Amino acid sequence: AVPLELLFPPVCLGCRRLLRGAPALPLCSLCRPDHPPLPAAQRVVGGIEAVHAYAGPLARAVAALKFEGALELAGPLGALLSGADLLHARWDAVVPVPLHPWRAFVRGYNQAAVLARWTLHHGGLARSTLQCGLLRRRRATAPQTGQDAAARRDNLRGAFTAGPAAAGLRVLVLDDVTTTGATLGACLDALRAAGAEEVAGLALLRALA
Repeated sequence: AVPLELLFPPVCLGCRRLLRGAPALPLCSLCRPDHPPLPAAQRVVGGIEAVHAYAGPLARAVAALKFEGALELAGPLGALLSGADLLHARWDAVVPVPLHPWRAFVRGYNQAAVLARWTLHHGGLARSTLQCGLLRRRRATAPQTGQDAAARRDNLRGAFTAGPAAAGLRVLVLDDVTTTGATLGACLDALRAAGAEEVAGLALLRALA
């Protein structure tokens, strides 16, 4: 069998240059100085955890995955998210934030679901832990960009629903980016309403205040 590192050699998430070895933060010496750390006080906000700051090369990599079809970045981004302590708590299900069906059709994929698959792979979690159908987006919403925290919450009120299969489960919801926590918060509310025993939110990047 051909080693995976030969088929998918490590690349810098900022500029796509090949990297020597497999550094914990896959950025080259030129891109690394442009990556600001996420302050400790912003790592967990409102019960939602994030791993890195939404800025610099990682923000550009997530935008490329999300809007430019750069699916090759999902693997190294998932590796970054797989190191979060919260991921390795006892969860019955890991659920990506769902897209509305029409938006998923137009984009061709849900970047949160692709990221979640790679996160579980790198984290050594069973594939069956990923349960995309547990949470559903039942109405399309206006883009959150440019809205304040209150408007974001209003925009997402009632946008998500979870079925009876969530009852009694411990569920972790994953997303690529969190800003005010409105999207993940709405997902957690829907799971609680469906009877989930425990819920939490985890994002790869958090927008800096």
